[in-house]
Amino acid sequence: MTVVDFNIEMGLYIFKFDSFETEFHSHPTIEIIIAEKGTFTLCTGNRTYDQLKFAIINANQKHKLLATNCELKLLMIEHHTSLVLDIFEQNDIFLNDGFYCNAFNDDVNFIVDKIVQKVLNGELFLNYDNRIGLIISYLNKNDVEYHQMLSTLKTVTNLSESRLSHLFKSNLGISLKRYLIWNKLKFTIKQHLHKQEDLFSCLINNNGSEVI
Repeated sequence: MTVVDFNIEMGLYIFKFDSFETEFHSHPTIEIIIAEKGTFTLCTGNRTYDQLKFAIINANQKHKLLATNCELKLLMIEHHTSLVLDIFEQNDIFLNDGFYCNAFNDDVNFIVDKIVQKVLNGELFLNYDNRIGLIISYLNKNDVEYHQMLSTLKTVTNLSESRLSHLFKSNLGISLKRYLIWNKLKFTIKQHLHKQEDLFSCLINNNGSEVI
């Protein structure tokens, strides 16, 4: 497994790996999977898609990945889901319950590269309530415990705990508590990028389906 990019501030995580298998999981990122060699199998709920070359999985959608003797490029894009989907839809790619295909062409590759560049150039902005933007910015810079986070974020946003929790979930699709665990995983990976260990496995499997 190779970490190509792991940019918490921009919300962009790119990995390359060979054979890999996950359990059912979900995460608050849109996921793009490209088979640069071979094919992969993807399970979503009660459906299984075999011999795939390309797939887009929406944020917080449960799925399971199996890739054997396959070279995969996997992109996880955080906080820009609706804007990324808009770019795909402008090119007649509609997700609905996901987008899966058995072929991959240069046009799709161009779209993916375009999205990555827009994220890295800061051209895609957070499509959240301004107060949620403040929360994301704070959590990207601070590794905090849940009780610390709540008291601090209440001060930062001037919202009650119940209103804060409701607003966060309505914007991101997951609870603050689940997002905090996801954030801790990102900090752990960032701190250990130099080590020879399967960090993508840590990101996907360590907390099971409860978080990602």
